[in-house]
Amino acid sequence: MRTACFIPIKAYSERISGKNLKLMNGKKLYQYICEHVIEASVFDEIYVDTNSKEIAMYAKEQGFLVIDRKPELAQNTANGNDLLVYHYLQYPQYDYYFQLFATAPYLQSETIRSCFEQLIAIEKYDSCFTATKNHGFYWIGETPVNYRPEILPRSQDMLPVIEETTGLYGISKESLERYRCRIGRKPYIHVVSKFEAVDINTEEDWQMAEYIGKVIWHL
Repeated sequence: MRTACFIPIKAYSERISGKNLKLMNGKKLYQYICEHVIEASVFDEIYVDTNSKEIAMYAKEQGFLVIDRKPELAQNTANGNDLLVYHYLQYPQYDYYFQLFATAPYLQSETIRSCFEQLIAIEKYDSCFTATKNHGFYWIGETPVNYRPEILPRSQDMLPVIEETTGLYGISKESLERYRCRIGRKPYIHVVSKFEAVDINTEEDWQMAEYIGKVIWHL
């Protein structure tokens, strides 16, 4: 059985200029997830898909394999499914494919290892992803989705809403080939803390992540 991890890291971003290359508490953003993947020590191969010379050089120094980002997959119209399917088509020799992101700097090596072990060892799962479990009062548009406003439950008794953290995904080759999606039909959902769930897309996200790192991780 062979496994591979793919980490897409673009040189530029639309909402935060050069986000992945910026320093956050003294360390480049892209370095966090790379270090945690190394610490997890579970994958046969680790690939970094990038269009940055700096990131490519760093990846090679860490013993990673480097994929030159295709221009069309660097566009904002490309998504995580597009990337993982492309990686599978280029490297079809693996039994399991994992995808991790630099925008999730606090995703811990223990979580990566646990997701890996659950997906690989338990046959009932064909995929996995990290998520948070939220006991709030949620609406879509003008419609409540997990409670009735006229019958107010205690928040701890409510049906929780599961939210993907977009930090880690894993899937078997068979399901990726069949569904062309990074989540299959029988996923293992690994619930993480709000700390590990930090996902950086906006300036506000960045400021919060930097503050959280200082307070919790003492960076």
